[in-house]
Amino acid sequence: MSQSQPQPARLGGTEARVLARFCDLVVPGSVEVGAVDYIERALERMSLSEEDAVHAAIGVAAGAPTPERMVDTEAFETLRALAIEAYYGDYLAPGRPGPGGHAAIGFDPPAARRLRKDWGFLDASARPQVGGSRGSGLDDDGDRAAVVVVGSGAGGGLIAAELGALGHDVLLVEAGGLHQADSYTRFELEARGRLWWPARFAVDPDDPAGQVALLAGRCVGGSTVINTKVAMRAHPEDIAKFHARTGLLGPHGRPFAPADLQPWYERVESWLGVRPRSDWTPSVHRVGRGLAALGASWQPVDSYTDHNCTRCGACLTGCPSNAGKSALNTFIAPALGRGSIRLRTGTLVDRVLIDRSGGRARAVGVAVTGPDGSSGTIAADTVVLAAGALNTPQILLRSPEFTELDSPSSRLAGRTLGLHPARLVYGLFDEVQDCHMVYPISAHTLDHQRDSDGGFVIEGTTIQDPVSFAQSLVDDGARPLWGAELTATVAAYRRWAGLLVMATDENTGTVDLDPRGHAVVTKRFSATERHRLDRALDFAVAALRAAGAREVVRSSLSSSHVQGSVPMGDDPDRSAVDGNGQVRGVTGLYVGDASLIPASLSVNPSLTVMALAARVADHLAKELPR
Repeated sequence: MSQSQPQPARLGGTEARVLARFCDLVVPGSVEVGAVDYIERALERMSLSEEDAVHAAIGVAAGAPTPERMVDTEAFETLRALAIEAYYGDYLAPGRPGPGGHAAIGFDPPAARRLRKDWGFLDASARPQVGGSRGSGLDDDGDRAAVVVVGSGAGGGLIAAELGALGHDVLLVEAGGLHQADSYTRFELEARGRLWWPARFAVDPDDPAGQVALLAGRCVGGSTVINTKVAMRAHPEDIAKFHARTGLLGPHGRPFAPADLQPWYERVESWLGVRPRSDWTPSVHRVGRGLAALGASWQPVDSYTDHNCTRCGACLTGCPSNAGKSALNTFIAPALGRGSIRLRTGTLVDRVLIDRSGGRARAVGVAVTGPDGSSGTIAADTVVLAAGALNTPQILLRSPEFTELDSPSSRLAGRTLGLHPARLVYGLFDEVQDCHMVYPISAHTLDHQRDSDGGFVIEGTTIQDPVSFAQSLVDDGARPLWGAELTATVAAYRRWAGLLVMATDENTGTVDLDPRGHAVVTKRFSATERHRLDRALDFAVAALRAAGAREVVRSSLSSSHVQGSVPMGDDPDRSAVDGNGQVRGVTGLYVGDASLIPASLSVNPSLTVMALAARVADHLAKELPR
């Protein structure tokens, strides 16, 4: 930390005592491992606004006679989350004999057992990796490229590699760092800091307590590095909504149909080596018996994992064997090895540079913030935004020349966000399930996939790693679990088997900017969406009970499938970009990520994102000068 920057404030004696009392009541056992010490260390790496929020939360706790009075406040969740990190993240302060939180719940997978935890990521001096080895293709100064691709996930990584293979000068720009398989460990908190975007939330203005956690990867490869690799084609009913929602047409001028995506699906599936996962562990069979008792199907999922997969359960912290395919190891690493693309990491794209001097708007580059906080620009003839369905509309909204277009198309940016909201529902069994040591999504039931059948899909079996599991647990009133109820629930960690329950939504989310230029994500759930979520929850509970679960608990709502915020289509009044991904009214500006999807899918969208990106790449390859 430079001397010109404000030094983080340490906890005062009174603050430390208040915090210790809170942690002891909300997460029993956390004080013994050193939760106060952990939080003080964590403050060192926080931004000043985050640090201020912690101090303010401690102030609220000081004035509350019991945590119960704070439960519905932001202050409660701020401190609860940190206490859970300390205990269930397995922190031990210097001089504490242990055992830590992992021992208390039996979290002992082989990859974690061998791990010597290094808490240096909490230090203020720790920064995401932005360098690479010789020959990696990392670009140190490239302030000019023929094509700049912003974001290296399912869409951007594929587009960059495809264009680079054809000889185009491509610079791939990524906000996160380059972290390859040899660096992946089963260390949840470190992986959160290295591979994930910090927590973001969509809030329902009509129900501020009903926020949805928005989960995504921030690293080279994006969310494909930390997802479960489920490979599902969109249902024909999903695709029929594309034309209905945005007037999207196929190449022959007819309404867009499944046949228009089939060749792109086939191409992507071949690249990824998609295969069925019928190698089920006992928990999958156990839950399957419950579904069978309800007359429901339970079928293997297709996934982009190869046969090196050991079902270790480490998908969300990065696949250490490279068995899980990703944009990084499938598209980007080979392209870097060939020298066909350049890569700049740790770089945030703030806005698109648009030249309107010639009478028509044209993209001429991007404005960026580097890893050291410095501002700069990268000139380009073509810009492809593939920063994800939350970040791509933000970049457009921060681009004055884009918002000044003030057309029906430009006004749609950020207005049609789909979340595909999900929750985890867990059943407690007498026998050990060890759902943290499985391929986390091995099977699914699609019986209720169509809107007329319920509008939800169930996948399993799974469980989050300890910190995420504990932080996400809520009671029947959707209030966070705490105290003895929390620790008793997490103590049975190895006996919980989880189902991921996802409901189709109606693209009623929005991405806006506040006066400071920060994102504000809102989601007003319609009556139909709430009905689907309720039906899905009831069905999952019934299935777990039928399988023999003694108790059932659930998580709060989350989404790792954000999509549709800059929809593609052929009706300019209902779509932000055309059928090739080009932003209307701006030559040389394209979108190539999940933002394109015109209507939220009923299934995991990554395969469809890659199929649409392959279409965009094919169009660009024909349009760009050689």
